[in-house]
Amino acid sequence: MSKKSGALQILLVEDDTGTLAVLEKNLSSWGYVINTANNGQQALEILEKLNTDIIVSDWLMPNIDGLELVKKVRSLNLEKYIYFILISSQDTRTDIVRGLQSGVDDFLAKPVNLDELRERLEIGERIISLERELNKKYIAIKNNYFQTIQMFITLMEAYSKNLGAHCQRVGKLCFELAQLHEQVAAQDYEISKVSGLMHDIGLIGLPETILSKKRIELIGDEYDLYRSHPVRGEITLGQIDLLKPVAGIVRMHHEQYNGRGFPDQLAGEQIPVIARIVCAANSYDNLIYRDQIKRKDVHEHLNKLRGYQLDPHIVDLLLEINEKRNQEFEKSTDYEIHLDKLKPAMVVAKDVHMKTGAFIMAAGTELDSKTIEKLKQYNLIGNISDTVFVHK
Repeated sequence: MSKKSGALQILLVEDDTGTLAVLEKNLSSWGYVINTANNGQQALEILEKLNTDIIVSDWLMPNIDGLELVKKVRSLNLEKYIYFILISSQDTRTDIVRGLQSGVDDFLAKPVNLDELRERLEIGERIISLERELNKKYIAIKNNYFQTIQMFITLMEAYSKNLGAHCQRVGKLCFELAQLHEQVAAQDYEISKVSGLMHDIGLIGLPETILSKKRIELIGDEYDLYRSHPVRGEITLGQIDLLKPVAGIVRMHHEQYNGRGFPDQLAGEQIPVIARIVCAANSYDNLIYRDQIKRKDVHEHLNKLRGYQLDPHIVDLLLEINEKRNQEFEKSTDYEIHLDKLKPAMVVAKDVHMKTGAFIMAAGTELDSKTIEKLKQYNLIGNISDTVFVHK
């Protein structure tokens, strides 16, 4: 019999060579790809090297028995699920419960009935096929999710390069803070990052003059328009089912710990921890890039916001991250600088490329007035970012 198209790979684990030979012959004739092992340790070594879909294992074996084998298999960080069938003469209710608790999917009693084994394998095959289909759908949904996020990022960058860069930095910082915060579960790290990336999406469409002013400089309708952007962002993202959790965070990213924020005047623990993280990351980035506060002086400004605008615990985490960044900066031989601050005799530390990937300027280039102007022109037409790396 020829092998099935996309035939499943089965690992047979049996210390009795006669039984192993019979099983291998029959399973091969049914169209499966067969690998064999004489004990649990050998089976684990094969798993590291060969693709495996189903394991059919005896229970009683020397060294690592079938029950210990399934426990070890379930503890491995595998990319896919392995269906496990245990063969045993121990078929009491207690034994079955022990097996199921250890991660066994199905049981067969000795002596093995080949017709029954074939039916059990087909059950396993159906479950594996279902898992593969679900994985395909999950990957498609995940791709759509990230494509949607990238579309919004591109939209923000087209509206304002500075806004796009700000949101990118805030998203990265939110991810770092989430990883440090004991109240944020690992599965919510990505929501923290995306909330940071999207937090200012509601600014798109507002007059650009609003972006260039500090909040205390806003006058008349500008102030009301600015205060509307968290709700505008929530409405924009809330129309997409996958982004609804992010939409709620975006609405709250200007709520303050003391309850004097907007739009809902939430305070303290009323504000979800991820929203408090986004608020803190946003404030930190504004201090560094908008207010031009040096990293070594940031702690003074953050402490002024502690318990007032920002959650005190998150301020502590920010200070920890800031100290780490400050130390990395001190050790670094180059740093990032805005194009407007470039001066002749500075030396480019990293190759400069267009957003399309096309090469513009090599690392090691000593800048002069003409090359600085060239970089600014490329930035003006949107081909490069507004910062480059130069040597200290």
